[in-house]
Amino acid sequence: MQDKHLKIIFAVILTICVCLPATAQKKERSEAKSLLKQNVSLDKAEQLMHSVISMPGQSGKIDNYVLLSDIIKKKYENTNEKLYLRQLTDTAALFPPLQKLFTAYEQLDSVDSQPDSNGKTKIRYRQKNSEYLNKLRPNLFYGCKYNYGKANYTEAYNCIKTYLNTIDSPLFSSFNYKETDSLQYEASYWAVLAARKLKDYEGISKYEANALEHATNRHLLLALLYDNYIEKGDSTKAVRFLKEGFRKHPEFPFFFPRLVDFYTNRNRLDSVETIVNHAIEIEPGNTFYQLALNNLLLNKGEYDKCIAQGDSLIHSNDQLAEVYFNVGSSYYNKAIQYEKKNKYKKDKRKIVAELYSKSLPYVERYRLLRKKDQSRWAPMLYSIYLELNMGNKFEEIDRLIQSDKYNEQDKHPR
Repeated sequence: MQDKHLKIIFAVILTICVCLPATAQKKERSEAKSLLKQNVSLDKAEQLMHSVISMPGQSGKIDNYVLLSDIIKKKYENTNEKLYLRQLTDTAALFPPLQKLFTAYEQLDSVDSQPDSNGKTKIRYRQKNSEYLNKLRPNLFYGCKYNYGKANYTEAYNCIKTYLNTIDSPLFSSFNYKETDSLQYEASYWAVLAARKLKDYEGISKYEANALEHATNRHLLLALLYDNYIEKGDSTKAVRFLKEGFRKHPEFPFFFPRLVDFYTNRNRLDSVETIVNHAIEIEPGNTFYQLALNNLLLNKGEYDKCIAQGDSLIHSNDQLAEVYFNVGSSYYNKAIQYEKKNKYKKDKRKIVAELYSKSLPYVERYRLLRKKDQSRWAPMLYSIYLELNMGNKFEEIDRLIQSDKYNEQDKHPR
């Protein structure tokens, strides 16, 4: 008898547990529908439908998503109307509800495309909804550019991400955007720009390949991607963009010096030589490329070539301070090398002095052009003046090296 009573009580409790949520969802759904019909308190109506969908047994019911989509659609249309009537002055207000509209219809389509209990799929809303959204889709592209121009980078990125997500969305499969959308690569370009502003590395990585298909400003994008991967600490990927940039856009000044520095800092002088020679082949009269070659010859220890090519550059332009330093350093290094290799030769002092004498005017000229670079020219002039027994000049440079001013500059070279 007691067991029978317990079963009855349990059945009553179970009925109440089932009926209460069902009653609540009907009430909230009815209220949301009423608010939509009156076109009032649509934020509340949207919240009510999200609440209904989160209730047990409601997340798969298509009618809930239809109503939710209708509410969000009405919110978007209301915002659009206010902008048209100039009741709102900021166009940016249009884009968040537009993005939400696309999300709502995506959710509706996902539920609509589920098979029924018999395993059959009957998609009822896709065609009508996709045709409606397709007309609005260009506004997402515009929204990205508009928000980017206003430095609203999060909104810009959200707009263009929503735009690009439609390309692979089943909802829009009939439009075949992969084949028909002429703006998809430019859209990816804007996605990378916005993601970079947000330091969203995942977003950059997601869209960079398609962004590089956008021909306009590709050189700027490659430079941006280089900076991005340097910041991430991925030098391997960063230098890949430098190479591609220099290969496709050798005229753009960003890539060449960074490539040269990258390989020079790793003592990969053969790679530097390949890059420099290629640059000179493209533009033989480019002084910047010729200067890079002069630096390379010095670094490789090809001092005679460095001197000959450097003198030619100086003949064309006597203000190239770095060339004076390179040629002076070449004679200076030749003197040191000769002295080490020919310790016991009788004419050693004479030849060493001649080399230092040839180095002297170049180093002094460099000093004149780059007075603040004391850490570069002072040690060489000290050795040259000492070797050539130039007393007054040696004393002056010795006082300079011993001074606090020199030591302070040496700690913080220009």
